Amino acid sequence: MRATSGRPTRRTIIGAMAALFLWRFRFPFKAAYEGVMALPIVIPEICMGVALLAFFARTGWPTAVPWPLNLGPIVIGHVAFCFPFVAIVVRARMAGFDRSLEEASKDLGAGEWQTFRRITLPYMKPGLIAGALLSMTLSLDDFVITFFTSGPETLTFPVKVYSMVRFGATPEVNAASTLLIAVTIVLTVIAMRLQRPTETAEAGA
Repeated sequence: MRATSGRPTRRTIIGAMAALFLWRFRFPFKAAYEGVMALPIVIPEICMGVALLAFFARTGWPTAVPWPLNLGPIVIGHVAFCFPFVAIVVRARMAGFDRSLEEASKDLGAGEWQTFRRITLPYMKPGLIAGALLSMTLSLDDFVITFFTSGPETLTFPVKVYSMVRFGATPEVNAASTLLIAVTIVLTVIAMRLQRPTETAEAGA
């Protein structure tokens, strides 16, 4: 059994890049791009699941054979579904960022990468943590997209739990639910501890 939420790095990186892109730059049709990016949030999951299934069935790139419904399409579907949530959280965090801090860093001789690593990224840290946890929770909880993009040989956590509860609540389901709640609590505590130094530094500033 595989859990697709075990790799939140892709979703977090893509969402953070999209948030920085929308926050920093102005370009034509920006509002339209934001609307398209937010579609996975507003459309029903069953519509997205059917669309992904049709896409993988009709897209044979790089060969003429349709994509096999294994872990690859599941990861792609979950990334497409979850990264807008990360982008929204990170962009909301960056809305309060003072751009003069970047300008001051560059005036003092820091380059683009050094400014991003020492000024922008620490400010983004709470948003990145919150976005990563949110995307992980949504991915682990998602059943519809996983069901439409998984094949008979790929068994993920949501599909496994669904197949088990169809015949009633078993001790295995109760144990899995308890373990999931415990992991969520531990991750929340870790996230709060990681955010505390950033909040303390901001209060001091």
